[in-house]
Amino acid sequence: MHRYQVFYCKQPDGVAGFEAVTASDAFEACREVERRHPGALLASIDGELTDEVTARKLFTHWLSTL
Repeated sequence: MHRYQVFYCKQPDGVAGFEAVTASDAFEACREVERRHPGALLASIDGELTDEVTARKLFTHWLSTL
């Protein structure tokens, strides 16, 4: 099991946030968040690869490219 930082963004209202999820892989982490936020755009990063602050910076940068 790994700790994942999962970003979600619901359209069209723009509700967005981060959730820390413990799961066996990134797909399962995203599925867990999708159950709480159906239809949201999702992205995840393994918490063992980077810390929470860096993960948030990466997601913010990623959003700016969309």
